[in-house]
Amino acid sequence: MSQLSLIIIVYYVLASVVSLILGIVQPAIGIPEVIIELTQFGPAIAVFAVLSIIPRSRSLSLSSSGAGGASSNADPRRLVEAILLALAIFVISLIWYRISAHTIDYSAPSSLSHPFWLIIVAQFIGAAGEEIGWRMFLQPVLQTRISVLASSVVVGLMWGVWHVGVFAEGWLYAGAFLLSAVSISVILGELLRGSRGYKLATATTLHTLINLGMLLWFKEESGDAYAMVTLALACTIVAVGTLIIHAARTRNGIRQSLSKKII
Repeated sequence: MSQLSLIIIVYYVLASVVSLILGIVQPAIGIPEVIIELTQFGPAIAVFAVLSIIPRSRSLSLSSSGAGGASSNADPRRLVEAILLALAIFVISLIWYRISAHTIDYSAPSSLSHPFWLIIVAQFIGAAGEEIGWRMFLQPVLQTRISVLASSVVVGLMWGVWHVGVFAEGWLYAGAFLLSAVSISVILGELLRGSRGYKLATATTLHTLINLGMLLWFKEESGDAYAMVTLALACTIVAVGTLIIHAARTRNGIRQSLSKKII
């Protein structure tokens, strides 16, 4: 077994086991799941454990992420783009609901059982706990061997399966959830490609906005397959659009670079 495979397996097993334990502990300590799910911290805890158990994992993740260098390429526009893409996902979903005359299960922030500002803060912290594992660690490790797009798909599948509870809702729901997870992972892979700054903030912001959008507008967590399929297709459309736009930007950048060298 290669060291890369060992790192991936150890990380995934630890993330799953720790999240399972946290999920069991949460009801006992009385923290409401609408505010935050402790399972979200499993991936971050797994990262710290892997870095301690397998020291080489640090150099692997840094070699692809570029985290060890200067942040000269830091660009807050990636963060703004993440916000716009999250909005696009829900605009597409809501438009489809209108077209199909399906009822939108909207919950006003004031109707929630806890202050909305507290939910936003807690959801952001929880999303960061996940993104430290999936996008800040596992994605860079995979990118030392395979492309950004392939890494994004693999991370998306592993991230989706990690939400093991979705399989209790049936195969249509679970399949749609996996599609949404892969699509979101592809979007994040493109947003973080070549970036040296705002990476965790960008990934966490998109993740948080999607979670909040689902909380307010959809009832997919109650097992509504229609809501989950709609969201998955919207995520896929935005992911494809992101790939096309970023590919066009890359081509334009190459052309401009070549023209400058010729001049």
